[in-house]
Amino acid sequence: MSSVDERHATDERHPIEELAEEFIERYRRGERPSISEFAKRRPDAAGEIRELFSTLLLMEQVDEHSQASASGQRSGSRIEAAMPERLGEYRIVRELGRGGMGIVYEAVQERLGRRVALKALPTPAWFDSTRIARFEREAQAAGQLQHAHIVPVYDFGEADGVHYYTMQYV
Repeated sequence: MSSVDERHATDERHPIEELAEEFIERYRRGERPSISEFAKRRPDAAGEIRELFSTLLLMEQVDEHSQASASGQRSGSRIEAAMPERLGEYRIVRELGRGGMGIVYEAVQERLGRRVALKALPTPAWFDSTRIARFEREAQAAGQLQHAHIVPVYDFGEADGVHYYTMQYV
């Protein structure tokens, strides 16, 4: 039985899920909690927390950006020329946001007709094995968490030399 199955069987939540929920709730209340604060609370999982919470924060900022765009507010202009048209089975629709560990796009998984958020490593990281490994750990850590306030990860992989993972589009 896997650790995920065991958690479901005992109905216990992963401790990082609880921290992630607290982090997001505080962020949504207008606080700007420090990722380091949470990493210090669980030094045994500090790396995983930093990677995962950075992604959660980026997704929250993408959501805020999308809401601002929908309400007619303008954000700074962005160069779209470097945006790929496709990545594997995903058709890229538009860029949603950027962060230190990646670029998030709205995409369509054409095989399923499903709209997703696709996070890809930026070009400079394509040849950095340390950053690629960190990115994969981030995808795996996020993929193990299951909670209403955490965006589920659908897939991760590599296409045309670009490492990516996909999440539910919110």
